[in-house]
Amino acid sequence: MKTLKFLIDLPFRFVFALIGFTFLGWIGWVGIVLIGLKLFHVISWPWWLTALPLEYGVLYCLYMTIDGALYRAGRKDIGGYARFTATDEQLADAEFQQALRNLERERGKE
Repeated sequence: MKTLKFLIDLPFRFVFALIGFTFLGWIGWVGIVLIGLKLFHVISWPWWLTALPLEYGVLYCLYMTIDGALYRAGRKDIGGYARFTATDEQLADAEFQQALRNLERERGKE
């Protein structure tokens, strides 16, 4: 049941990350503006170039969703960027949570 919940949660995390990337970040807004300019025939760039910021956002959100899933599953340590941007308390909490997951996994194998 826990694995099923984990797998069902992934598409929702991806969609929320993509919405956040698109509407809360400047790269997403650049993509929206470029597509608007293309729709109103202000620029004559090819579609793949016009949508490039949003294509980057899809790939980035997909990568971060997979990376987060691997971390929550205990298959990966905290990444360098997360370690650089987190406070010491957040790092200690994340390491503690990962130790608990590893302990639960070891108990499940016995």
